Amino acid sequence: MHQRLVNFLSAATVILTILPVAPAKSGGWELVFSDEFNGNQLDRNKWATRFIYSNETLDHFNDEIQRYRDSQITLSDGVLDLTAEKKPGANLFDSGLIRSHRTFYYGYYEARVFLPSGKGIWPAFWLEADYDQDGRTWHPPEIDIFEYVINGVEDKPNMLHSNAAGRGDYVFTDPSFQTKFAEMMGKENLNEGWHVAGMAWQPDRVTLFWDGRRIYTKTYQWLRRDGQLGPPAHIDFNFAVGGGWAGRHGIDESAFPQKFRVDYIRVCQFTSSDKGKRQCGPSEMTPDPQEFGYADAPNDMPKPAFLRMDHVGDARANSGAVALPMTGNRLDLTVPIKFPEQYPSERTLRVSLMDEATGAVVTSASQRLDLASITKRPDGTAAVDVSLPALQRPGRFRLDATLIAESVDAKGAKQTQPAPATCSTDMPQPVKARSCQLLRVDVQR
Repeated sequence: MHQRLVNFLSAATVILTILPVAPAKSGGWELVFSDEFNGNQLDRNKWATRFIYSNETLDHFNDEIQRYRDSQITLSDGVLDLTAEKKPGANLFDSGLIRSHRTFYYGYYEARVFLPSGKGIWPAFWLEADYDQDGRTWHPPEIDIFEYVINGVEDKPNMLHSNAAGRGDYVFTDPSFQTKFAEMMGKENLNEGWHVAGMAWQPDRVTLFWDGRRIYTKTYQWLRRDGQLGPPAHIDFNFAVGGGWAGRHGIDESAFPQKFRVDYIRVCQFTSSDKGKRQCGPSEMTPDPQEFGYADAPNDMPKPAFLRMDHVGDARANSGAVALPMTGNRLDLTVPIKFPEQYPSERTLRVSLMDEATGAVVTSASQRLDLASITKRPDGTAAVDVSLPALQRPGRFRLDATLIAESVDAKGAKQTQPAPATCSTDMPQPVKARSCQLLRVDVQR
């Protein structure tokens, strides 16, 4: 997938560094994220439906001829379907994509999938760098767990591409894997039944598993172009159509609609604690944690956490909501934030009151932060005071908060963007976001 990212990325600085790798002597896998897709609709607190670029609205890369649409994502009988089809009168295909809000470093990633058919298809399961602490994206790094392309000539239904962007040496290969093109060659077509794809990602190598069989191990480090550790990874499942690879020899439109089906996704990270298990969840195809585990390493990038608010002015909040009379006075707020150690200080807190029906900003205020001088509570939480201008009308509103980061790009130009944060308030929302919902506010006459 990495060839399609070049036009959309910028550079940044991350304070994390590569940790030395040592053999895992005890412990096992701990399940840290999963979706069995047992509901009747996508869990939006776990998944976004566009790529992270272009302010999280990017719906295709370069010359692909699909556009990602929410209508093409369905759940039924415990299976997620990403459906690619060309609607009557349309020039482009509609298709589906999901991207995890959660981010990770290292671990074991497993999904059970049913691959589509037809010349021109391009479904993929991959790990992509998320935001760094300053809200910027980087590429590389990237790990393609698999890309399944059928173009009718070079790439056929029995072939599967898998690779990690960047240099590395193969230290193990199954006879079915060709290193020249980074492709597995199956004895039969791979789209005739369900298969389990797994990737063990260690700090110094990656290993692909297909239906529990080890396919290759390649040395690899999750590095930016400047040699520093990249931002943590999120997970992508997407069903592309056409483009310079999949569409090189045309597209068989008569084969569509097609479905890229996902039964489950599970992520386990290695732990030396008693939480560690031999298996990743209930999977019987989990690789041995004693061989594919690793020494202590970051599980994710440290992020500031917005915590629950207990009052607005003199009014107490309850279960994520507060009722206020319309007085014409300013709204005095105390926003609790837990900052990680050594967190960058160049931040501005922006608090906005949004109309709950339209999403429009009704009023907002910003507070420049000086982390060294902010008064901290006994538990280490920073309490940041902000005053919003008076409301001019009653209604139902939502109080949102964002940390704005200031940084310098590779060319020395100053830039600002929302920094990722953890949302630990009383309102249901993704754990990781660039803007956190703090409270619902009911303003009455």
